[in-house]
Amino acid sequence: MNSDLIVVNLKDDMPPVEIALCNMELEIECAKVAGVKAIKFIHGYGSNGVGGLICQAVRERLASLKKQRIIKDYILGEDWNLENPKCFKLLTTLKSGYDGEDLNHANAGMTIVFVK
Repeated sequence: MNSDLIVVNLKDDMPPVEIALCNMELEIECAKVAGVKAIKFIHGYGSNGVGGLICQAVRERLASLKKQRIIKDYILGEDWNLENPKCFKLLTTLKSGYDGEDLNHANAGMTIVFVK
């Protein structure tokens, strides 16, 4: 793999929550094997302003995966900015750089995962 940060859209085709979570965990395992350092998961935020089901489930599962030490860490999209030390640290380790327009835009519809 030639990228150390990949983008995965979990809400594509509007899957049920459990399918989205299975896809997320599969992508994390594949990224580990491929040597990817981070994954930007696009999960949406829901149209009612309080977070969609996939968004909420992804964040809960990531907290569990971090606690189990399956992933290193994660950054919520609303915290994806250069003032966040975790974000800055990750960005300085990426050999491929980062040109995402979502940086510094408080995008609650995504989450960045640090792969182990």
